[in-house]
Amino acid sequence: MLVALPAVLYLQGVPVFWLPFVFQDIRSGRRSGILTPRFGFAELVRNSPTYRRNIEDIGYYFAINDYLDVAVSMDWRSSARATIADPGWLRLNSQMRYHWLNRFMTGGFAVSRHALSTGSSNLQLSWNHSQDFSSTSRITSNLNYVTSTAVQRQTALNPVTALATIGSQVNYSKSLGPFAIAVGGARRQYPGRAQVD
Repeated sequence: MLVALPAVLYLQGVPVFWLPFVFQDIRSGRRSGILTPRFGFAELVRNSPTYRRNIEDIGYYFAINDYLDVAVSMDWRSSARATIADPGWLRLNSQMRYHWLNRFMTGGFAVSRHALSTGSSNLQLSWNHSQDFSSTSRITSNLNYVTSTAVQRQTALNPVTALATIGSQVNYSKSLGPFAIAVGGARRQYPGRAQVD
């Protein structure tokens, strides 16, 4: 464990930020531990009376073994001076990843629950999976589903995410001598509207 105290950030020789201590696990390999939260300096010292605080990735990472891990986290946006277009919200996230070597299988599953201060909510499910049944047959899937595309669009901080479609695909392929069989399907949801293809 690396521990430094006190920790002072200098810019051009001027001290601009101070922490009582900083610690970091320096062992090699994956380790369980607290996730590094994402926030800006304005979250600590508000630089404008209209600024809305936003903090992401408050959570914990569990390295269960070399083939399975789980992460749980929380994101929060202040509802002070909220508007219809930008309400405050709380999002709870969980993600599990797996890599089963002797089954030639890898993937991950994620669940996110997004609750707005207006009472609207969104449940987002995501599952990606890839498995080789043999040297000639393989299945791949990337499934995504949201219960409210309006909430998904309204709370996206990245404009690309706000306009992106929510797509799912499943594909199975098998080789039979000189021939190949491929079967698949796709589903698509659109942000801000109920259309589904």
